[in-house]
Order: sequence, then C-alpha cells, then structure tokens
Amino acid sequence: MRTVLAEYLVTERETFLFLADAEADEPRTERVPLTRDDLRTHITDLAAALHAGRTSSAEGPLAALIAPLAQVSAPGDLLWIVPHDTLHYLPFGMLPLDGAPLAARNPTCTTPSATVMRYCQAKHDPSRRRVLAYADTAPARPLPHARRQAEGLARVFGDDAVVRLGPHATSAALDADLGREPARIVHFGCHGTFVPESPLRSGITLADGELTAERILGRSLRADLVTLSACESGVNARRPGDELVGLTRSLIYAGAASVLVTLWVVDELSTSLLMADFYRELAGGAGKAVALRRAQNTLRSITGEEVIRRCEREPGSHAEDIADVRFRCGDFAAARDAYGLLLDAIDPDDERAARLQAAETRSRWAASAADRAPDYTRRIYSNPYHWAPFVLVGDWR
Repeated sequence: MRTVLAEYLVTERETFLFLADAEADEPRTERVPLTRDDLRTHITDLAAALHAGRTSSAEGPLAALIAPLAQVSAPGDLLWIVPHDTLHYLPFGMLPLDGAPLAARNPTCTTPSATVMRYCQAKHDPSRRRVLAYADTAPARPLPHARRQAEGLARVFGDDAVVRLGPHATSAALDADLGREPARIVHFGCHGTFVPESPLRSGITLADGELTAERILGRSLRADLVTLSACESGVNARRPGDELVGLTRSLIYAGAASVLVTLWVVDELSTSLLMADFYRELAGGAGKAVALRRAQNTLRSITGEEVIRRCEREPGSHAEDIADVRFRCGDFAAARDAYGLLLDAIDPDDERAARLQAAETRSRWAASAADRAPDYTRRIYSNPYHWAPFVLVGDWR
C-alpha cells in the first residue's frame, strides 16, 4: 500500500503542511491560511455541533487542512497524519475531500510525532494470535454493550480469545495474561476518564481500580493493537514541545504497536456495531487502518432496517436497542409501545426504569405530533458523531 506522510505545524500566523512519500525526492510544503486561534475556534465549534447532532459550518474552513492531499495521494493510499497542537483533537477522517469524508477515500493513521512510528513498527509482530478482552468492570455503571463486544471477540477469534468480564477483569489478570505471551489484540470495554489537571491520572476502570496512564508507563504491555472502547480514551494533554501526556502515549511506551482510541464520549450501540465490523475485518486479514476505514464507512451508511436485523441476529436481549432505532427512524408509536413493554417487565426500582420512562414519554409526545411516515431506510449513524471519533494511533498494518 502506498503511504503518504502529512505532518502539520501550527503557528500563530498560519499552518504548515509537510507532505512526503517514498517516491518524492524531497518533502513538499503547503501553507494553510489558518492560525492557531482559528483552529481552536473551528474545532471547538465542530465539537459542539457534533455533540448536538448537528452539521457544522466549521467543516468548510477545516477542509483546507486536507485539500492538498488530493494532489499527492490517490483513493486507497494510506495517509499517515502527524497532527500538531490543537489538531490532535481533530477527527481528520470526517473532513471533506473530493465531495466526501476523507474516510470514504483513504485509510488513515496518526502518530504523536513522526519519529514515534519507527518504534511502533518495530513492535509489530504478525505472528501473534492471542486476543485478550476486559469489559464491564464497574457494577454501579454497567456496560452491557461493552460486555457483548468482548463476548463477540470470542465468536470472531475462537480459541485464540480470552474474555474476562466484571470482577474477573483486573490488573492482576491483565499482567498474568500478558506474562504468558504477547498478544495480538488487547481490548478494553470499560469506562474511561480524562483528568485534564493531571493527565497521567487519566485511565480506564478495571475491576480492581483505575489503570492509569502513570501505571501503564511502569509495566510492559506487549500487544500489536490495544483498543480502548471507552469514553474519551484518546484525549491527551499537550505539554511544551508538543509532547502528549495520556493513555495513548503511555500505551505506546509500554509496548503497544498501535492503539485504537476515541476522541469523545461515544454511543454504545453504534460503537458495538463498528467494533464488530472492525474485528471481523481484522480476522479476515485486513490491516488495522483498512479495517477501521471499512468499519467506519459501513456504520456511516447503515440503515435503521439493517441495524434492527443485526440486533435480532446477535445473542442476548436487544429490545431497548431496537426501540431506540425505531425512534430514530420516526416510528414513534412502535418505539412507545416497545418502551412500555420494557417498563412493564422490570422492577420500578431498577436503575433502567427512569431512562425507559423518559424514552416512553418522549416517544408518546413525538407520536402525537408525527406528520410523516417512519423511514427505516434512513442512515441513522451518518452523523460523524457516531463514526468519526475512532482514531488509529501507530502502526497501520
């Protein structure tokens, strides 16, 4: 696969983009008329729009950052992006290029700096087979979708997968599992936290406490890929020299060849669908960047009807998920009835009761005001909020 390096330098007056590939005699330099303040404003506006479920006018100005890539890359080329400054928080895959999101055109990966890739690729070992999964570790804040993601790994990778759930997903189990042999994949389906005032305290919640960035730095975590299917797992704090302090950098220092992280709080069902497709692609032989791109584009184009079919095929109860999809597709009466049945079946003191009651009330009011037929062909996860926060850091193979 042809690879194009795109490295950015943000300044107070403009942004520089350095482009290189194996065929070029020397790097190419592009000047983008966006200042540091411009970028911070646009990225803040973009984040606010995404979390509100809206499109954003910030996409237009930010698209200037990747416009030069159309001249030096072809569809399907791997784009290795090295962000700088506030660009570390920008999901490049959602920016438009040639009339479509970049993720529709190219697989991408990032590194905190260009030199980091050398160390990431040195850790890549295609002979590794073991897949380790740790999920749903906080009883007071259950993550049923994360549990299903982990169980799905066992179905995809068979005897190569070791799945530890709930109280069994501990730091001690992780150390013991990795002590036996390096892993191909280590998957964490847990709550994640970001502590901006002390980024080394950011971490993921295992059953026996927080696995913080600081603790990760003190251990060996030999894996070809670490997936953090957790909230804001890829958010880091910048330090002078553009050093990143946080989970991503800690995992790479600890021995991971690559890390799949999220840039913001993610929707549980859409994340589960994306993860399932991502791992199926990996099991089928695709490289990590290609697998992620395919999974993102599948999620971006999936219809409500297809989501319901997939929920019905998966083991376990997906009644609430299906009700949510019916609401998204404008079938408010069916959603109302489904939420009502779920409410009737649980104890009023169940922690789900308040959420289901609110959903049933919302559906009832929407049904009374509905002026159009339901549309199950609607692409319910086309908004980048659902598919764009997933970023591959490190080796793309």
